[in-house]
Amino acid sequence: MAGKYKPFGVDLDPKGDLKEKNLPDGDIHSTIKGEKVPYETMIDELEERANNATRGKRVSTKKYFGGWVPPNKKKVS
Repeated sequence: MAGKYKPFGVDLDPKGDLKEKNLPDGDIHSTIKGEKVPYETMIDELEERANNATRGKRVSTKKYFGGWVPPNKKKVS
């Protein structure tokens, strides 16, 4: 769903790697690049992307996933 996150005409998700699903009970399930994350993490990622856009940097960064290991995977040394 590239284009869903477009505040002020700036596309914060050009690759379509951010997804959220509103559940009937009011909860929100969110994923970043296919990995489940808390909704607060999704908001933080959107904030970082918006800050990068205002500074003239690329919107998507690799910094978020640089040292992060998904809970269901082990880090290989």
